[in-house]
Amino acid sequence: MPPPDSHGVATDGFGARIEQILPQIAAAAAQGDERSSLHPDSIAALTQAGVFRALVPAMYGGDEVDFIEFLAGVRRLAAVCPASGWIAGVVGTHSHGISYYGKQAQDDIWADGPDTRICSSFAPVVTAQPTEGGYLLTGAWDFSSGCDHAAWAQLGFRVEGIPGVSYLGLIPRSDFNIVDNWDTVGMRATGSKRVEVRNVFVPQHRCWGPGMFAPPAEPGLHDHWLFRMPFLATAANFGAVLLGAADGALAAYRESVQKRIRPHTGKLRMDNPLSFIRLAESHMEIRAASALITAHWQGIVDHAKAGTRPAMDEVLRSRGDEAFAGRMIMNAVDRLLAAAGGSATFKSRPLQRYWRDIHTAGNHMFFDLENRLVIVGRHLVGLEPDPDLL
Repeated sequence: MPPPDSHGVATDGFGARIEQILPQIAAAAAQGDERSSLHPDSIAALTQAGVFRALVPAMYGGDEVDFIEFLAGVRRLAAVCPASGWIAGVVGTHSHGISYYGKQAQDDIWADGPDTRICSSFAPVVTAQPTEGGYLLTGAWDFSSGCDHAAWAQLGFRVEGIPGVSYLGLIPRSDFNIVDNWDTVGMRATGSKRVEVRNVFVPQHRCWGPGMFAPPAEPGLHDHWLFRMPFLATAANFGAVLLGAADGALAAYRESVQKRIRPHTGKLRMDNPLSFIRLAESHMEIRAASALITAHWQGIVDHAKAGTRPAMDEVLRSRGDEAFAGRMIMNAVDRLLAAAGGSATFKSRPLQRYWRDIHTAGNHMFFDLENRLVIVGRHLVGLEPDPDLL
C-alpha cells in the first residue's frame, strides 16, 4: 500500500527525509507488531532521518526543526506505521524536554551525540530516599515506550518527607532493567515495557521539577523559540500519531473498497453507495479532528515565538479539543472497520492494525474525553478546574 497523501510536509529538509524512509518503515510495520518492539531497521531509519535530533538544541548538534514540521513528520510516519510514529513523537520530544534540565545534565545526555534516545515514564509511582547530593531510587515504572532502544530513562518520582511534590530524574541504561510485560492488543511495536531500578543513585543535577509545570533550570541557555515552549506542550505529538494512523486507515479502506468484490452479487463493493457514505463521513470526521489538533499546534508555536503564555481559557479549550478530536478519530475508524467486512479482521490486512493501534493510543490520558468535558464544562460556568482531573 503506498503512503497516504501528504499533509503539508516540507519538500526539503526534515520532511523530505521522512518521506524517503516511509517505504522502509511501512515494510517493517507488521514485523514490529509481531515482536512487540520496533525492528532495529526502523530505529536506524528514524535515526538516519534525524527524528531523534530534530528537537535537540544546536549547542549539542541538534537540528532545531520547526515544531509543526516535526509533528507533520510524525503524522506521516504514523500513516504507514502508527507505532513508529509513536516512538518518533514520544522519544523525539523527550529530546526537547532535556532542555529543561540544567546544563550539566544536558552535557551528560548529549555526550555521545544528538541522536541519543531517551525513554520515559513520568508517573511519580516511586518514592525516593533523599541522600547526600541526590536521591536513591528503587521501584518499577510501566509504559516506557521505546525503552529497548534507549540510552537513558526519564522517570517520575516523589521524595520521602515532601508530600504532593514530584520530580523527574535521568537514569543511564546501565542502571535500569527492562521487564518484557508489553503484551497488548494495539501499539504493540512501541515496546512500552516496564523499567525497574534498584537502589540507584540519581545526582541532584540530573533531576528536574518540582512538577511538570516548573520553569527550565537554566532559562535562556538556548536561544531558539523552541525552548520557550512549555514542557508539556510536546505532548502534542500524541495528536499527530492519531491523525497519521487515521490517514493510514482511511487509505487502507479506500484501497480495499476499490478492489473488493461482493460475494453474493459478484459486483465491486464501490458499486454500493453506502461505501461512499461511510468513506466520506469518516473522511470528514478526520478532517474536522485535524483542524482542531493542528490549531492547537499553531497556538503552541505562536506563543513560543512571542514569548507569551496562553490564558487558562485557551489551555482548557485546547485540551478539550484534543480529546474531542481523538474521539472523532476513533469513531471514524470504527465506521471504516465495520464497513470493510469480515476479511478486514485478518491479521494480514492493515486496517485491523490501524484500528487496534488507534484504540490503544486513544486510551492515553490525553484523550480521556469525559475527563476533559468535566474540566471544560466547569470552566464554562465559571468554576475552577478540579485539580484531580488536570
